[in-house]
Parts: sequence; structure tokens; C-alpha cells
Amino acid sequence: MNSGVWEEVGCAKLWNEWCRTTDTIHLSPTEAFCVFYHLKSSPSVFLCQCSCYVAEDQQYQWLEKVFGSCPRKNMQITILTCRHVTDYKTSESTGCLPSPFLKALKTQNFRDPVCCSLLEQPNIVHDLPAAVLSYCQVWKIPAVLYLCYTDVMKLDLITVEAFKPILSSRSLKGLVKNVPQSTETLKKLMTTNEIQSNIYT
Repeated sequence: MNSGVWEEVGCAKLWNEWCRTTDTIHLSPTEAFCVFYHLKSSPSVFLCQCSCYVAEDQQYQWLEKVFGSCPRKNMQITILTCRHVTDYKTSESTGCLPSPFLKALKTQNFRDPVCCSLLEQPNIVHDLPAAVLSYCQVWKIPAVLYLCYTDVMKLDLITVEAFKPILSSRSLKGLVKNVPQSTETLKKLMTTNEIQSNIYT
């Protein structure tokens, strides 16, 4: 987001009992923001990065605010999210699964091929990603959700790289640029995140 290719165009501030602070006035971006960016070279391409939990009773208002400010015509949505592999329901042991792995769920109006197998019943998606996908289904907006099942609690390099097949999708491949040393950059970001989240350092 700091590469100069994307530009911040707005944010959604909210607070609920899941936020990591009791100061509801001075909320830091990492505590209570969903930040919106657009691609400078193609302003119709938007990215929303959510670093806060949106409670169930806040989701409808969040969706109305976000989608209400955008024309729904010619819109297509891609949602990326993660869950722990123990949430994946299967007849085989989750210890035998090649973690991390991707599953997809799409709306009826999404016509493009998906980049992985579809999420099987009785598995479900949760929280804001599920609300966004449901909203898109109701309003007939083409949307696909990619869910990465991982065996780590914090996002790491291996989990991030599990999303790489999505970069070849029809909606994203035109935006992808070959960045030398991208793996090294990701490693630095993940290391910084690990240091900040480690209560013993």
C-alpha cells in the first residue's frame, strides 16, 4: 500500500467490544479502521483493507455505507479471508490436510472460473466476508470469496503465498506486476508483524 501505486481515498471508523482499546475517541488505524484505496492507474479498482472486527449488528450499516457510495453496475468483488484449519469440516483428519489451502465460494452472477475448488458443505464462511458475499448475492453483484485455511494463528509468509493462484484470475491478472524480490519484501513485513505481536519480546 506504500508503493505509490495505490492511493488512500477513505476509511471507516468503528468501535465495538472486540476492539483492543477502551478509548473510543482516539482510535488508531490498526485498532478500528477499514481503509479504502484506489489504484492510481485505474481509479475504478478499489481495495478495502479491514484491520478491525466488524460486529454482526454493525455489518448491515457497514455494507450500506460502502456499497451505497459505489455504482453497482459493472462491479465485481473479490474477497480474501483466512480461517484456522480446525474450522474446516471434513471426514478426514485435519492433520492430514496440506495446510494452507484455498477454497472458494461465489455468487450466482459470478461467471469467471475460480482458481481453486469450491467450499464443500457443511462448511460456512463467517463474519464480514460472509456478509459481503450475501449482500452481493442479493443485489446480483458478481463476487467470489477465497478462503485460506491455515494452521497458524497470525498471518505468515506461507499463508500469504497460498493466495498466489488468485493473481492469475481474469479480474486480477491485468493488475499484477512482476516485482523482483517480492518474497523478500513479504518476509520483512511478516517478521515485523511477528515482533510487534510477540508479548515476550
